[in-house]
Amino acid sequence: MRIHLVVAALLLLPVPALAQECTGQAWVESTLYLGRGLKDGGEVTDAQVQAFVDETLVGRFPDGFTLFEARGHWRDGATGKPVDERSVAFVVVHPPGPASEDALRRVADAYIARFDQSAVLRSSQPACVTFYEGRK
Repeated sequence: MRIHLVVAALLLLPVPALAQECTGQAWVESTLYLGRGLKDGGEVTDAQVQAFVDETLVGRFPDGFTLFEARGHWRDGATGKPVDERSVAFVVVHPPGPASEDALRRVADAYIARFDQSAVLRSSQPACVTFYEGRK
């Protein structure tokens, strides 16, 4: 009877880690959402985004990353008004640890300072990484 109770209790626990075992490397996928709206009503230009990529992102994440255009919608905490703006999503899959954490924070801080942003949103989740290379 006791074994059945233990098994029943275990079945009630969340099991995301058990649902799929990682056969690759356990890394982290992080996304920074970089809003392009400026306080004066203007927008961070494509050339300014590219300069930021070249000067800040490439040096901190030389092994690679992905950028894509996005559209963000959020409520301004100071005014309560909704804001809709073009954004850039910066996605990087990286080993866990303080070096990556520091690099992501420095990128966010640099973007906030350079374009006078109030914030940069970061989301992160576990990622199971496998590198497939060409077969010969």
